Amino acid sequence: MYLRNGYTHYHLSQTMAKGKSSEEGGFDLDNLERIPRRPEPFFDEQDESVGLVRGMMSSGGIFQVAFLDTNQYGPHAMIVMLFGFAAVTGSILYLLSL
Repeated sequence: MYLRNGYTHYHLSQTMAKGKSSEEGGFDLDNLERIPRRPEPFFDEQDESVGLVRGMMSSGGIFQVAFLDTNQYGPHAMIVMLFGFAAVTGSILYLLSL
C-alpha cells in the first residue's frame, strides 16, 4: 500500500479552493467563490475634542463601548473595566480574608 505525503500536489489539489480557469490556462482570482461579508456594525466616530472619559460614556455607556466597540474608545473602556473589576475582586477577597 502506497501512502502519500501530506504535502504532495495530489493531496493539496483535493482540499484547496478551486476557481474557474481563464482562457489562457492561468488561475484567475476574480472567479473564486468567496464567503459573503457581513454588514458593518454601528460605529459612532467621536470628535477629537470629546476627551477620553466623555468618549467612553457617550455611545451608550462604558459597557456598550467596551463590549460592542461602538466608537474609537473601546480599548480604553475595556482597560478601565479591567481595573474596576480587579479592584472589586481584590476588595471582596480582602474582606473575606479578615
